[in-house]
Amino acid sequence: MRLGMHLPSGKSLASAAERGGEIGCRTLQIFSGNPRGWTKPPLDPKVVADFKAALNDAGIDPVVVHATYLINLAAPDDRIYKLSETAFLDELNRSTELGAGFYVVHCGSHKGTGEVPARERIRAALAKACELPDAPVVLLENTAGTSNSMGTSFHDLKALADGFPRDRIGFCLDTCHALAAGFEIRTSAEVKGVLDDFDEILGLDRLRCLHLNDSKGDLHSRLDRHEHIGEGTLRAKGIKAFLSDKRLHDLPVILETPQKEEDDDRRDLRRAAEIAFAAGAIDRDHLNAVPKKPVRRNGAKKPPTFKKRGKRKS
Repeated sequence: MRLGMHLPSGKSLASAAERGGEIGCRTLQIFSGNPRGWTKPPLDPKVVADFKAALNDAGIDPVVVHATYLINLAAPDDRIYKLSETAFLDELNRSTELGAGFYVVHCGSHKGTGEVPARERIRAALAKACELPDAPVVLLENTAGTSNSMGTSFHDLKALADGFPRDRIGFCLDTCHALAAGFEIRTSAEVKGVLDDFDEILGLDRLRCLHLNDSKGDLHSRLDRHEHIGEGTLRAKGIKAFLSDKRLHDLPVILETPQKEEDDDRRDLRRAAEIAFAAGAIDRDHLNAVPKKPVRRNGAKKPPTFKKRGKRKS
């Protein structure tokens, strides 16, 4: 298992890789550009080269690119769908340039128009993605079950991915979304049952990445709100149970926890590493690579001063 974070790349793509190295990431997730815009300027070859050099220096692999927020491949509106499909395919090409192994996309919302036409639109976009040479594997992410969303159940995901090459279309499993959607994953027995079902319906060979997030909402809440590791309804005990299943131990694991304070990324990654080590999912070298104390961010002259988060109310 390789632990990492989704890190911002506003300063530069290389800065995200450098920060990843500072806090002990062994994998990394980024946006390939502005996450709130439909179009992006072409990638500068020097930017790409600097990013790849920073990844190599940090020992980070694989890279995961997450789709921008605007993309909705289930959109019933023709204009929004076309914008979404164009952005989706463009980001896949950008991900190829960046050397990413995986591209994670949400299945989208049908806006109340029904799952059947939405499914057809999503599958049409996936078919075009499969035609792109050398593109990363597209990973459909499970959703929390919010109103009109696609891809909440394993059967939903199966209907979207059936018939496509298994090496081109796979899945990313998000722990916060799974719990909120009604998948109980807080004990070893329940994790086994969920993964057994995943294997029977989708195939664990198509599970290529995990999003490890604690959850503000509880079981069946349908609330897509991530929480700091160990501070939500999964708690450390539930996360340990989830990570203890050896069938997950060869996967890259990305944290998408809140980053409101400057050291939140390292603190959550360290907490996840401690839990993963206790679960037997990572070795001591991986644990020790994640600093116990704040580290300077991208060569800052002085170590930052951090506020302590208040204790979680029970």
